[in-house]
Amino acid sequence: MLAQSALSVGPATSDRPIGWPILLPLGCLVLIQIVLVVTGMAPVLDGALADPDAYMRLNRVLELHEGGEWFDARTMRVSPPEGHLQHWTRPLDAMLLAGGLLLEPWLGFRAGLHLWGVLFSPMVLALAVVALNWASAPLLDRDGRLFACLALLLQPTVLSYSAPGRADHHALLLLLFILLLGLTLRLLLAPDARQHARTAGLVAALAVWISPEALTFIFPSLAALGILWLVDGQRFTGANRRYATWFVLGLAGALVIERGAAALYAIEPDRLSLLHVIPLGLVVAFWTITGPAHKHRSALTAGIVGRTVWAAAGLTIVATVTLLLFPELRQGPLGPVDPLYASLRLARIVEIQPLIVLDGWSADAIGQALGRLIGVLGIALPALPFLILRLMRTSPPSRHLWLAAGLAAAVFVPLAFYQVRWAGYAQTVLVLPYAAFLVWLLQRVTREAPAQTGLLLRPLLLVGGLFWPLGLAQALPQQNIVTAEEACPIGRLAGALTEAGGGASRTVMTFTDYGPELLYRTPHRVLSIPNHRPQRGFEATYRALTATDDRSARRHLARHGVDWILICPNPVERDLFDPDDAEPAPLYRRLSEGSPPPWLQPLPLPADLADHARLYAVTPLPATGPASATGLEERR
Repeated sequence: MLAQSALSVGPATSDRPIGWPILLPLGCLVLIQIVLVVTGMAPVLDGALADPDAYMRLNRVLELHEGGEWFDARTMRVSPPEGHLQHWTRPLDAMLLAGGLLLEPWLGFRAGLHLWGVLFSPMVLALAVVALNWASAPLLDRDGRLFACLALLLQPTVLSYSAPGRADHHALLLLLFILLLGLTLRLLLAPDARQHARTAGLVAALAVWISPEALTFIFPSLAALGILWLVDGQRFTGANRRYATWFVLGLAGALVIERGAAALYAIEPDRLSLLHVIPLGLVVAFWTITGPAHKHRSALTAGIVGRTVWAAAGLTIVATVTLLLFPELRQGPLGPVDPLYASLRLARIVEIQPLIVLDGWSADAIGQALGRLIGVLGIALPALPFLILRLMRTSPPSRHLWLAAGLAAAVFVPLAFYQVRWAGYAQTVLVLPYAAFLVWLLQRVTREAPAQTGLLLRPLLLVGGLFWPLGLAQALPQQNIVTAEEACPIGRLAGALTEAGGGASRTVMTFTDYGPELLYRTPHRVLSIPNHRPQRGFEATYRALTATDDRSARRHLARHGVDWILICPNPVERDLFDPDDAEPAPLYRRLSEGSPPPWLQPLPLPADLADHARLYAVTPLPATGPASATGLEERR
């Protein structure tokens, strides 16, 4: 039986400000970030960034700063000659640009932008800690909120997405998720609070503008308010209408700022477009009609059964109209995905893989899977049962608040098993019931133990409660994951590549994960970057390097005007370009062994890089003979 003191933790005792103890999690955050940097786990001291996406983010900002068009984010240095348009939007570009401009007087724009890119995600995480303290106030008392903030900083996916040098949108979306959760809890307590409804709508709009993946955490927010409308009726109609209305208004304003008038009607599922605005407009229409229906005491809104039928009819109309207007949705939330990229790279990216991947049934494989599960979602083991007990054994309004947390957990815990990238949201919402569980446990132990023993047990239980998932996960077998960018020293190669080009720009065919850093560090062009949207350069690279026929390989090189081929022989590259050791040998194997065809000329690299990389210049075929004529024609 839960202790009554634990059950009373909630709105009645949560109004006390946390005060100076919030400095404890913020100090822990600073310490964690220093450890990540000093140990080299976040290798930013040598000018590196966390991953290819971080380099690509700064590339976009550099292009914008150097005269790029706000409404045309196409990068012409990727997949030439047509260039490549990513699905990313401008809010994060603007934030990074602002930071670079602020630091420009002291460091210069490029160095200032890099420093701001290194610090951006940790600073956003610091704001997320403060936001979590505020957001959880309706649910947790002062101790519970402090425990929740500390627990958040020990969640591996949260820390990974907020690491130094990760200039990306993940930490920003996590902050907006926490803010929206706090606003939703307050609307559940006070549905007539117009300011909370307006702010929730605008926060949701900003989140979707940054990335439509935010719809996954907006859904449980809207669902919680919708469920309470089903239960209580008219009292929650206004809150739902105001929330949805400001959501649509925010999206409409963002759409104009993002696209301008010329591209306002472009439809893209993976980037803010009318596809996201119009369905929400239909939802606003539903709530607008529902209000007068309540006033006229319509049978369809008078009771739970009637409201359920009314809501089902409304959702059916919204879904049907949306699918009729936007058949693009049938392609999925990412829109058109390059099928070759999806099968060769997207499926192998760690954050896109399921949480549990068993490579056989050996003891090591099972131990690695179990270690990953405990490390990522270990807090769910006590948190979910405690959350269910809260839902069963508390009464409104506390039950309504835990319902909102339960809806978010019901969305993100299964999604975390489906793809690791969602685990950060699951961890964030699970720290709420987990912190409540720690409060209950500490209260129970210290109440039943002698006073002096209780003083000793309290910090021990707190440390154990916060650190046990990480400790147990580390005690189990670990999976060693090597990425291609770790095996290829692009940072050190960049100087040699720039010097080899004499400062001029060359088109480089290389492994796609190296593309963003090459763009950032050199003046050269690349055929592809890590991105799910179709890139002809990615297919050309794969077809050329896996070709066993020189004419076929040469045709792909000529079509894209390739000047150089860069490879860094390593297991990741071989798994992509030479997985079967088949005969005859593909071009990639011949290049890695230093046996290129005559039309590829080896270029010298410094001695410390020659063991890691191979660089070849594409030379014109001889001017005589049918083969050379074809080559020259293709080159032109």
